[in-house]
Amino acid sequence: MPYREFTRLKIYQFYSERKDGKKQMELVRDKRVKDAFMNSTIQNMFDRGELRKDHPLQRKPGRWNKSDKDGLVATVIKGEDIDSVKVCEQLTANGVTLWLIDGLQRLTTLSSYRNGVFKIGSNIEFPIIQYQKVKKDEKGKILKDENESYVYEIIEFDLRGKGYHDLPVELREKFDNYKIDVVKHLDCTDEEIGYNIRRYNKQKSMNASENAVTYMDSTAKEVKKISLNNRFFKDCGTYTETERNNGTIDRIIIETDMCMFHLSDWKKSGKAMGAFVNSNSSKEEFDRLNDNLHRLEKVISEDLNELFTSKDSFIWITLFDKFTNLDLDDSRFTEFLAEFKNNLYKREVDGELFYEIDKDGSTKDKSVISRKLNLLEQLMNDYFQVNKDGLKEADMLKFVRENINRNTAKEDIEFYNDILDDLTLNVDNSSKLLEHSNKLSLIAVISYACNEDIDLDEWFIEFFRKNHTYIRNQKENYLYMKSDLKKFIGKK
Repeated sequence: MPYREFTRLKIYQFYSERKDGKKQMELVRDKRVKDAFMNSTIQNMFDRGELRKDHPLQRKPGRWNKSDKDGLVATVIKGEDIDSVKVCEQLTANGVTLWLIDGLQRLTTLSSYRNGVFKIGSNIEFPIIQYQKVKKDEKGKILKDENESYVYEIIEFDLRGKGYHDLPVELREKFDNYKIDVVKHLDCTDEEIGYNIRRYNKQKSMNASENAVTYMDSTAKEVKKISLNNRFFKDCGTYTETERNNGTIDRIIIETDMCMFHLSDWKKSGKAMGAFVNSNSSKEEFDRLNDNLHRLEKVISEDLNELFTSKDSFIWITLFDKFTNLDLDDSRFTEFLAEFKNNLYKREVDGELFYEIDKDGSTKDKSVISRKLNLLEQLMNDYFQVNKDGLKEADMLKFVRENINRNTAKEDIEFYNDILDDLTLNVDNSSKLLEHSNKLSLIAVISYACNEDIDLDEWFIEFFRKNHTYIRNQKENYLYMKSDLKKFIGKK
């Protein structure tokens, strides 16, 4: 099927009045066209990459049960009608991309059947199909009547237990040549694609997790990159096959990003959380989350999988992110998890037990999450005997002397700490930028500003507004902050 047929346009013209009173012709492109294409044509377009079924906002395939799949395949072979599929056209710098936004389960089911993945089961309704066939003799020669017209016979065929290659050629052709109605939306933006996906699924069983992702037109690709490619969700945890296919893993990733970087802005509803992450999260945040999952996947043993449920995974992954600031081998985290599983879960912190906190409210309440996370962090810090005073002044002095001014004195470090205390009064004190493992670069940029006689008040607030995470290598992070400060001064 030529590509131009699939992208056929409708152009309308009308006349509008200009400011000078004269009329001018305007062209308006119809936003929707409808056509029909053979099943085999659409499958071939998938194979050639002309029609894509992997939009980040789209649900994953494999959602239908066996009965649904069998019913659809039988419907197509019988030539009965099915709903139209929907496509969004998007114009990009690399060319025209066609996204399948509704009909994914139908088309992937037909593709799976065509490729021999499954056979029709025994419970389909009206399993016997009739078709006409030219009659032949024992030698395969077509029979004719006395008028030299072909002789036909009616064949009854039982579809039960039949795969694509078990079908007679006549029925395979009916399957391949089946016309599928396609409604195509032209020249769509990311927002319009998300809108259309939600619109078409309003009367269908799109769950809360899947619906939340449709509000993430800017960041959904980062979520999908993790949920589809990171081995953690395949090899670790207690996630069922249904959860891997129904958007639950996407929800866990969104929750984890919120918990790691934006806990003070926690949203209970999936829709609100998806919208917030879309507007406030960054690629750097998802890269850090992805890296944490890769590290966890390498050390989590099978006996610890039961901790990583669809309900609490985001809590444990966030705790691991806090653990990475302790500069310990990742295997020590699993050592703590094993101790928690066997003994520490019974230990109270400020009169609270981990598994009792849920009784005070919804597991998705901000207060419940904060209490759980604070309890676990306290248990972890006690287990590893973490020095809560953070870095020693000697460490800061050494870092500043090596990177800013080798004549820095101990009294200067005390002064820089006082400045930092003042600066943090005007920013979110739950920000990860204030973690003790990021303090070296904070003290260093204050030292640089003091040496250059730069006022940090406005820049500090702006930097915390734009950034929610930091580079673990403190020298690199200091250089990044220094560069951002110089750009800020240049703009002023």
